[in-house]
Amino acid sequence: MTLSRNLLAATVVGIAASAAQTKNTVTISVPSKLSTRLLVPDVYGYSIEPVWLDSYLNTSLASTILQNIANVIGTPAPIRVGGNTADQTYLYPTSPLPLTGNDSVAIPSPLTATAFNITPRWFDTWATYFPAGTKLIYTLNFADNSSAWANAVAEAEAAHAGLGDSLTAFELGNEIDHWINKHWRDASWDVKEYIGQFRNVTAQITGSAWYQGLEKAKGQKKSKAPTFQAAVFADPPLVPDQQDEIDDFSIVNLTAAGFAATPEEKSIISSYATHLYPQSTCDTARWYRLSLDLLSNHEVLWKNVSQYIPQSAAADAAGAPLVMGETNSASCSGRSGISDTFGAALWAVDYVLTGASIGIRRLYFHLGARSEYSAFTPLAYELKNETLAPGIRAPLYAHYFVARVVSDNGRGHGQTALRVAALPAANSSSLSGFAVYADEKHYDGVEGVDKAKYSAGSALRKLVFLDMGVWNGTEGLSNPSTLSATDGTIFSQGTRPVSTFEVATPWPRGAEVKVVRLAAPGTNAKSDITVAGTMFDEETGEPVVGGGAAKLGSEYSEVIHVGAKRIVKFDVQRAEGVLLEIGDGK
Repeated sequence: MTLSRNLLAATVVGIAASAAQTKNTVTISVPSKLSTRLLVPDVYGYSIEPVWLDSYLNTSLASTILQNIANVIGTPAPIRVGGNTADQTYLYPTSPLPLTGNDSVAIPSPLTATAFNITPRWFDTWATYFPAGTKLIYTLNFADNSSAWANAVAEAEAAHAGLGDSLTAFELGNEIDHWINKHWRDASWDVKEYIGQFRNVTAQITGSAWYQGLEKAKGQKKSKAPTFQAAVFADPPLVPDQQDEIDDFSIVNLTAAGFAATPEEKSIISSYATHLYPQSTCDTARWYRLSLDLLSNHEVLWKNVSQYIPQSAAADAAGAPLVMGETNSASCSGRSGISDTFGAALWAVDYVLTGASIGIRRLYFHLGARSEYSAFTPLAYELKNETLAPGIRAPLYAHYFVARVVSDNGRGHGQTALRVAALPAANSSSLSGFAVYADEKHYDGVEGVDKAKYSAGSALRKLVFLDMGVWNGTEGLSNPSTLSATDGTIFSQGTRPVSTFEVATPWPRGAEVKVVRLAAPGTNAKSDITVAGTMFDEETGEPVVGGGAAKLGSEYSEVIHVGAKRIVKFDVQRAEGVLLEIGDGK
């Protein structure tokens, strides 16, 4: 990993050299009153396709990556095991499975599975793989309604027996608004039918002896009964050509129809899930519209995300938050040259923070061991006449950058409750910005903390700015875990633009501001990507910490100070992310 040191040096030289060039000045003021939404520490999660989970379990790469990031945040990323093959999963009561000697088998293969057979012991194999404290969600086979959903009910019991308290919630089925076209339900399938069938299955599960035992133990601080992540709808409500079928499935319609209207039903619903893929490789028409430039465009992202504002409001009114339960850059496994580039990393940061700013509590980025959009892949595999190595791709750096945004940075007050708002003055096709605030309620009753220091303007803890403009560089073009055929061949001309930001803040003059940069040679880069100089070893997942810092999470790109009139001044390259972090207010 000598490259990371050389790359860091080159970046510093590049920033210094940019001082001689003409710069555009960007003037932004942080409003004194912004509407904020909760920004939870585990806002960035992952969804893993069931048939590919075993591949991840076969190496330590994923667990190492997730543990390192959990160490920075203080809590692990949530994991949802679900996807298309969840509704093709069948539980066999005894181990091992006939003819295989294993506790899971995809038929005929994980890549082309039409059935995924498991035993109860399969859950044991991943019960301790993820970092301690990981919140797991498991998707039950809701599509198979033969024998009154006996398979799903048995899955639920086996999953809790194997996963224990790590299992926080179940989903009933995946993308249920595609089931008419899949012939898993007839033409009468709608919100009303869904509510009836959801209540049937949840009543069976919550009424079972094992679940009732957990309910009775609530007051004794013993095992907690899993809740349910409801809905799990795929189609964006306002994008007709991304809808597989015409139906009435939406969170607005679901809650208006009386779903979770009773205290009993509301108590078992912990969240509502929708899915979003802004681009797609699933059909020819959408394949031809795939574009890294469009993915990196903040205005396009806002159009995609803002359509969920009514869905988020409906979920909140029903008593549980909206989550993006499965998502990534392009459906049907993504596309190399787009999904595995630095542009996709910038998009992911913008997406997570934009989503959080409208009330989307968590976002789960989908993983497959052979998917072109996966942030990390555990095993070597053949794809399109190439052999791809296991490794780490650009989107992982989005996760680590967001980890720095949500981390408490060891202030000693526990995990600070944060809130986020989009900045109105940083909202264009090539620029987005966010203000992150400390939640004042977090400091109530904390000994030695002057709450006044965290009220009004001084509650502003961090600022994030993302230059989403496209710069196609000539370095970092390849990555052994991605297709070489998609390495960049078209490059930007001239000198990479640099803008000088002048941001009016409520921070006092002279205050120290630490800077974390999400940087790469260009939008098209697949490697040489850093967060404050840090890179992750592509074979082990261990960090090579930048800036001479002692540990991951303590490294910074530079330190600046608030100037006259409380203005913070700094430079941002085209296609770069910057996090500004004020001191702890003492």
